[in-house]
Amino acid sequence: MNIFRSLFITALPLFFIITTTGDLLAGPMMMRHGKGPGIHPHSMGFGGKGICPQPRVMAQAPDDIYHLKNPLQSTQQNQDAGESLYRVDSQPTACKICHGLTGNGFGMMAPGLNPPPRNFACAESMKEIPDGQLFWVIKNGSQGTGMPAYPELTEKQIWQLVLHLRGLSQ
Repeated sequence: MNIFRSLFITALPLFFIITTTGDLLAGPMMMRHGKGPGIHPHSMGFGGKGICPQPRVMAQAPDDIYHLKNPLQSTQQNQDAGESLYRVDSQPTACKICHGLTGNGFGMMAPGLNPPPRNFACAESMKEIPDGQLFWVIKNGSQGTGMPAYPELTEKQIWQLVLHLRGLSQ
């Protein structure tokens, strides 16, 4: 019994040193991943305004979809439904996981994605993207990025999401 006790007493401080050294060497939490102070990509969107403008080359939706305008009225019910889809209800994953709660592109999965997720909070970038293009990307995904397709969403749900995305840049 004494041998186990002395092994435990010796191992406990060693375990503590090993588990805390990595954090100590990594520096302050807000400086990890090569980001500056105040930009912490694991913040689920609370880490600043994001990259704005955000240049991006992406496949264009077919013309008949690209030029579509959102047919839904911006009612409270549609806005709430879009927000719920963005934050929780979309499958395969909620939008906020990559794009961040505020849409700034700093969701918890963002550090592992190249190119980084779209910054929906950037009005300068968002004004250049037609509703139909957003609809098409949500429905089909975006090849060469981490953006998956959402084929299970109905057209109404996708348009509700587009309403919410537009609201993030205002």
